[in-house]
Amino acid sequence: MAWTTIGPPIADRWSNIRSDGDPAPLNLDGHLDLGHPDALHSVLTDQRLRGRVVILGEPGAGKTSLLLREALRLLQTRTAEDPVPVLLRLPTWNPDEQTLEQWISSQLATEYGYQGSITTGQLLPLLDGLDEMPAPRRARAIRAISNTFDPDQPLVLTSRTTEYLDTLTDLPGTTMAAAAVLELAAIPADVVRAHLQQTTSRPDDWAAAFDLDTTQHGGRLAAALNAPLWIDLARITHTDPDQPDNQPARLLDLPDTDTVHAYLLDRLIPAAYPDPPEPDPTGRTWRRADAHRYLRNLANHMHRHNTQDVAWWELVHALPRPIRLVFEFVAGLVAGLVAGLVAGLVAGLLVGLLVGLVVGLVFGLVFGFEGGLEGGRATLSRRELRWRRSNRPLFRRIGSVLVVGLVSGLVFGFVGGLLFGGVSGLLGGLVSGLVSGLVFGFVGGLVVGLLYELSREFTTLFDSSDADTASDPLALLYDDRRRSLAGAIWIGLWLGLTFGLAFGFVGGLVGGLVSGLVGGLVFGFVLGLVGGLVLNAWGAFQVARLWWCIRNELPWPIMAFLADAHRRGVLRQAGGVYQFRHALLRDRLAQHDDQTR
Repeated sequence: MAWTTIGPPIADRWSNIRSDGDPAPLNLDGHLDLGHPDALHSVLTDQRLRGRVVILGEPGAGKTSLLLREALRLLQTRTAEDPVPVLLRLPTWNPDEQTLEQWISSQLATEYGYQGSITTGQLLPLLDGLDEMPAPRRARAIRAISNTFDPDQPLVLTSRTTEYLDTLTDLPGTTMAAAAVLELAAIPADVVRAHLQQTTSRPDDWAAAFDLDTTQHGGRLAAALNAPLWIDLARITHTDPDQPDNQPARLLDLPDTDTVHAYLLDRLIPAAYPDPPEPDPTGRTWRRADAHRYLRNLANHMHRHNTQDVAWWELVHALPRPIRLVFEFVAGLVAGLVAGLVAGLVAGLLVGLLVGLVVGLVFGLVFGFEGGLEGGRATLSRRELRWRRSNRPLFRRIGSVLVVGLVSGLVFGFVGGLLFGGVSGLLGGLVSGLVSGLVFGFVGGLVVGLLYELSREFTTLFDSSDADTASDPLALLYDDRRRSLAGAIWIGLWLGLTFGLAFGFVGGLVGGLVSGLVGGLVFGFVLGLVGGLVLNAWGAFQVARLWWCIRNELPWPIMAFLADAHRRGVLRQAGGVYQFRHALLRDRLAQHDDQTR
């Protein structure tokens, strides 16, 4: 991979780009290979420059890969005094709604789980994908970036070449201030030929194809395979010599570059999923037609939501809002009916069912309203989906649980007072219910809160680091499932203890305590599970995959399918999410689906 230096007027004047103010041009040309692994890093850290660099290139030229590589390199060499490199995707920013500082803060919270305050001067922004922003926003974005960051603060911006040049035409006389501009160069035909001959099991076939391309087609095929993405796709889709339909010479029959690119994108899934199917490491098999349908549906979902990420916790947004509302209403109703059955242990089945219906309607309306809000929990931090050690003192955290215990004690005391009022008089029942609710809410909150916080301390003490967990989608899922189940157990313990003490106080110590503990544990565990399904990402994911599976749009073992697609090279992993190998593959799959409708 190589790049050339672009001077003014696409770049700023050299006197502004150079740290010493000298107007003499600099030659920043270079190439990245095994012999020069730090070539781009040397440019970005060149002391002769003020630090701003724009990287241009055609689709598939490797801009994002270079940026990811450089982010890792900067992190490896960073000292405590250096700014923090942070990779940010510009398509998620709307300059009409957020300032650059506001957007960066929101991205730090959403993508990296950082909630503290930070100044732009403490960051080294790696801004990817200016070309993927809507055209009217690009000029405003360049102005905002130029004006927000200090000219001597390093930053990197990537864009497709055509879109960047078009944006500059909307900024007459203006460019990215103090920024050097590099353009990724096409890979020479001899390099492409040598690479494909060395990395596939059919070197003679590739040699013959390139010979014919040179003598009869004017180098058309070499021109189409001039970027890392297309070379890699050619390697993957034309490796197996036993497959008669993937001879390299077939590429010579295609009329132009766009057709070659479309053909290679279309060939990736058939090459990754052979027919008959081969089992994955877990023994599952994925038929080619099914895999293509699943990946196409994912591409459409991502295209509709304007995202490059396959995040399992966001699949729930494929459900229509009325479906989410109905599900969460039913879930709340079930929790309320369980509460009625628990109440029936003391006040009789009929009264219990009546109370359960009322409580269930309340829960259902609350959960349904939450689910019916626009987007629900539309954006979750990838690190929010796990327990982390808290810096707050233990007694302050238990105090928070006590407040919940007191409020809940009042609620259940009031409900209990209504129940007992049917037996011992309304006023007496309400008084005893409220008093016992406060007392036992306090006791339950204290005891169970202490157990809960100690369990968190024990769990996080032996848990993996945030970085380790955030780098694995399956680990994120398991973490959130553990939190959901732990929350259900905690609620069950608290309600069981509270009910047990309250019923023992009213209905006799032994009988009341036993029935209260049993009923409270059952109700608490059910309520905790319902809350996990409604409010937690893991629960939402269970609902989402049920919806996708019923419609035959994704398999029930979604995570296993995504992991296998990553193993086969169709998806790549970016932290806690998956992405298509390239945005062009996502767009191609979505385009095919539109054409078939």
